Amino acid sequence: MKCRFETKDNLCTGKYAGYACIKKQCSSLREAQKCEHHELSGDYCRKYARFGCVGKDSCQTLSNYLEAVAEEEEA
Repeated sequence: MKCRFETKDNLCTGKYAGYACIKKQCSSLREAQKCEHHELSGDYCRKYARFGCVGKDSCQTLSNYLEAVAEEEEA
């Protein structure tokens, strides 16, 4: 599975910016795996048919989902 926070150089651009991608130890990935809408074969949200799982607590509505995506992009 390709992490959306991972660059081509295997660097993490998410919460652990500047370091190698830590994949299964990443809190973002662990949260996504708890969600029943997360596609296990990749970073895809089946509920909203979009790439990027924002975690179960942030996707009650499309508006919540889009706000969470915007917050992640700002970080």
